[in-house]
Amino acid sequence: MFATAWTELSRLLSFGIENGLYADHILNKLEGIRKHVENYVNKLRIEYTLYSPQGVDPWVEVRFKDGRENEIAHINIRWDREKLRAVFEGAKEKAERLASILNALGASVNAMELGGKWRVDLYTDSITAIRRKEWLDVVRALVEELHSRGVINEEQRDRLLTEINAGPNVVEIAGVELSVRQMISGKSKALIITYLPTSPAAFDAAVKALRDAGFVEGVHFTAKRPEGGERGYIRLKLPAGLWRLVELRRQGVDWADKALRRLEEIAKARGFSNLLEEYLRPAMEAETVDPRGLVVDDAERGLKAVVRGVRVEREGGRPRVVVEYEVGGDVTSFSFIWGVRKGGGIVAGLDLNDEKALMMTALLGDKAIRGKKGHMTLSAKHLFALARLRGIGWELLRWYAEVMREHR
Repeated sequence: MFATAWTELSRLLSFGIENGLYADHILNKLEGIRKHVENYVNKLRIEYTLYSPQGVDPWVEVRFKDGRENEIAHINIRWDREKLRAVFEGAKEKAERLASILNALGASVNAMELGGKWRVDLYTDSITAIRRKEWLDVVRALVEELHSRGVINEEQRDRLLTEINAGPNVVEIAGVELSVRQMISGKSKALIITYLPTSPAAFDAAVKALRDAGFVEGVHFTAKRPEGGERGYIRLKLPAGLWRLVELRRQGVDWADKALRRLEEIAKARGFSNLLEEYLRPAMEAETVDPRGLVVDDAERGLKAVVRGVRVEREGGRPRVVVEYEVGGDVTSFSFIWGVRKGGGIVAGLDLNDEKALMMTALLGDKAIRGKKGHMTLSAKHLFALARLRGIGWELLRWYAEVMREHR
């Protein structure tokens, strides 16, 4: 009874938590029912039969059995062009029972009526979201048989086995579950982090949750509402969306810390840790260096300078970096202001002398600047280097994310 009713109960539980409409004791009862269903499902045995007749692509029939060897539900897994697909068609009660079992195991699926029949349909992501060893063994066996029969090539087999071993590519951010994948186009690589809402109401709830967490539409994410039969989406803007996560973790937000750790797990399992690290690095290093008291000297020119402070002053929405330093017993300062080129790149200009070159060597950590004179053009890499400095890092990164909203 619980298994059959669980789909509706889980919706009720999620709705109550999101909207704060139910008393704690009711939520506790629903949570108790959820655990009962999961405990029941965990006791089920998973058996399968692999079919591989000549002239027909291989498939497996997966059966769920109770302790008395009674079959509770079953589903078939096949290869469907470029992906795995698990399908069941039958009576409403059986479809709902199967959907409840699969959801309790970790999938995300509903029983739906189609052409007078009730159907449960899963694709690769939902199939690999189920982490029971027996289930994964079934899927691996099918993938190997598909390869041995020539239905899929070696590259497809390896990709599917990676998906099986890595598990679901889903991260929860502010209560919104987004999928994470790497996109490769020629020599360029990018991460795509998206949520595809199933309804306008789901879209509205997700956008509200992100906004409440301080994510700004256009800066940290882009969104399109599902309307007129067209699917909507919410897509995290990179790197700004990931920087916001790091900033929240620095503020002690627990779910942000969990989200970042989950992203690292997904990246490691799927082989794009370096790409994720590249996106995260400016925020991870932000404000980790205290510039006050930094000493740099140039023996060749007989100069020794000490940084007294670095701050940002806003001028017409643009950040001006002011550097105060002491040299030869005198305290002085210089500044430079950041702006945006027509092509979209950020830039700042500075005329160097011996003292300024010495200061920029210390602040940017670049010894090649020492002793240089004349005009120096600063770019994004220099802004990220300055972002390491305490007191100005997040101000610079926030400005960068704001001005890049139209260009990324």
